[in-house]
Amino acid sequence: MITRDEFRRMASARTLVLDGAYGTGFFEMGLGGVPSELLNLEHPDRVEGLHRAYVEAGCDILLTNTFGGNRFKLEENSLDDRIGEIHEAAVSIARRAASAAPERRILIFGDVSSTGRLPRPSGDGSFEDCRRVYAEQASLLLEAGCDGLIVETMTDIKELKSALVAIREVSREVPLIAQMSFDSSGTTLTGASVEVFAAVANDLDVDALGMNCLVGPAETLQNLRRLSGLTNCLLSVEPNAGDPHFDGQNTLYMTDAATFSLYVEEFVECGASLVGGCCGTTPDHIRAVAAMLKGVAPAALRRREITLPPALASRTSVHDLGAGFSVVGERINPTGKKRLRESMRAGDFTVMLDEASAQAREGAHVLDINFGVEKFFSEGRIRDAFVSLDRATTLPPSIDVQSLDLMEAAMSECPGRPLVNSCACDEESLSRKLPLLKKYGGIMILLAMESDISNDPCQRAASVERALSFAASLGLGRDRFVVDPLVLSHGAGFDHRVTLETIRLCAERGIPTIVGLSNLSHGMPNRSGLNAAFLSQAIALGLSAAIMNSGDNVVMETMFGAALLKTGRLEERIDASDLDPLVEALLSGRSKTVDAMVDEKLSGGMLPIDVSQSFLGDAMERVGSLYEAKKIFLPHILFAAETAFPVFDRLNSMMTGAGACRGRILLATVEGDIHDIGKNIVGTVLRAGGFEVIDIGKNVASERIVESAREHSPDIVGLSAMMTTTVGRVSEVAESLRGAGLSVEVISGGASMNAELAGMYGVRYADSSSGALALCKELVERAV
Repeated sequence: MITRDEFRRMASARTLVLDGAYGTGFFEMGLGGVPSELLNLEHPDRVEGLHRAYVEAGCDILLTNTFGGNRFKLEENSLDDRIGEIHEAAVSIARRAASAAPERRILIFGDVSSTGRLPRPSGDGSFEDCRRVYAEQASLLLEAGCDGLIVETMTDIKELKSALVAIREVSREVPLIAQMSFDSSGTTLTGASVEVFAAVANDLDVDALGMNCLVGPAETLQNLRRLSGLTNCLLSVEPNAGDPHFDGQNTLYMTDAATFSLYVEEFVECGASLVGGCCGTTPDHIRAVAAMLKGVAPAALRRREITLPPALASRTSVHDLGAGFSVVGERINPTGKKRLRESMRAGDFTVMLDEASAQAREGAHVLDINFGVEKFFSEGRIRDAFVSLDRATTLPPSIDVQSLDLMEAAMSECPGRPLVNSCACDEESLSRKLPLLKKYGGIMILLAMESDISNDPCQRAASVERALSFAASLGLGRDRFVVDPLVLSHGAGFDHRVTLETIRLCAERGIPTIVGLSNLSHGMPNRSGLNAAFLSQAIALGLSAAIMNSGDNVVMETMFGAALLKTGRLEERIDASDLDPLVEALLSGRSKTVDAMVDEKLSGGMLPIDVSQSFLGDAMERVGSLYEAKKIFLPHILFAAETAFPVFDRLNSMMTGAGACRGRILLATVEGDIHDIGKNIVGTVLRAGGFEVIDIGKNVASERIVESAREHSPDIVGLSAMMTTTVGRVSEVAESLRGAGLSVEVISGGASMNAELAGMYGVRYADSSSGALALCKELVERAV
């Protein structure tokens, strides 16, 4: 293993060439039906041959054949008991291939990717389980002699976070590359943008950030341009060889080696220090990349304009604390709120989510999450709370938790970059809490105090400076902190001018500040007026943010006015008038509100079937349209469906006859394909559209699909095929159904399916979940 400094020096001295695709390469060898990782044991010569081809093409880094080698993925093929020998063989094979070019130093990077069990809420896995699985795989790869590790083709930011945390638990010295898969809009399947990726991964001690798979070089270049200015890490790219096209016999990638290599110089101009290829790329593509790089100056000699904003992030959005005044909603705090307190302790987060939704509508940028007396909460309950918030809101959280164990549980469950509230400036507190900040990422609120609260603003500022120096010794920069200058109760005799002067002193030093505004007026009359008056003065002196009541119009209007006078910019206001009340209630998980709206329709004389299909069903179709338009993402549509389904069930129980259901649909992912996220989304949308859905899973053999069709007599069979190596199974299933004498409509979809192929196979094609719903409606209506 080389050191991280060595790796960075190598990648700075010249652009390093990564290898190309393995899965499509093995398929072309006729090995597509064998799990790739098993080839390390049963066909090591074929694996080594492909490695050697990439070495001869000029690559500097070989990736081990362990893409799906984590324990969860191996379990799907009953190979988990061979996990050790698979990894040992993979590294040994790559090392032998590298020795074919003794005159060059070729690095071996252990390849790590998704577990297939996304952590909640994108899937039913857990952060801790993913972390354990990734730690095991990292240990195996490093013990076998890898020089570095790459985590690639990740679509879920929380799963990526679990992998990076796990790897750094195993080794802080191994060179580490982190890559996500973005579509042409710069967004992953579960909603993380390029900007969210940068905000999260910058904190997690990686050496290179980048992107691979899903799109070709042109789209990758656009996404790289967005990433380039948002990180100080090395940059890495591995595009596909364009879009795949399956002609019924062969999978063709439409970008040839010469065309692919034309993008190399632009990648390097954007800052790329590592360039390789993903799906569809061959040794010819890598040879063309290496040849093109011989005449291109490395990225280290080019100036990147880098801006690292003090950004907070949720799964799907980024909030820049430096872009204007930030409102942190204070109302998720059970102190003095019996209904909220009792529901949170019982694990019912409905009231909490109602408050989250309300504060988002009122204009909060961040949500402070406080649990009151923490002894009533287990780690599991804390995790459930933050998973619920992840599903229901796009606002970044402020983790207002003091117990170290509970703080760690919350920080691990936050998929983005949270605000962490808070830590005093004494060395004991810093020594306990800052390691968590370094491990999980985020921005910490520093309380301007040590063991006691000083009445001298200069002493408060000095405490902050000492804390920042201590943090620097742990590798945490000043950009990882915002300071609370401490607002105390005016009614208790505390002098607010000390706080104001501390704000001014911090602003002089370029340190952002945040206050707990409502503390000022505790026990006082006219709280809104007092809070507003102080806030106006504080903003004028440089206050950056406040934990405050976003529903207090007096305070909010004062904030808007004071911020305008301070900066000359009008703070953006949220217009809630365009929000559909039912859609908003579904997306925020307010089941009681949905029930009440449905009951109102029923009381007005609307028939249950019309409420189901024309009211609630239409609302879920609008949710599906928001998903297709990338306004919401996988966790959100699943949460909306979870909110809606009990109401659909209640309405269905009130109906009799055939009209209670539009039709019955049998869904499956075809044999050899273990991807089911797309199928699950389609099933969710179809069920919300009034169909009965029978989902028999993934990697389902044709025989079982035929048996299930006989058993359930569906109106439609829906087949998903994501992989080019399995799309032909759609034809096999369709022929098997016809051969069994079953007269049933078959629809198909997935990344590798298209309308032309569907026509060849004699099935119908749906290009999206909303398209599947429209097609199913058309087919059942035509059959009536």
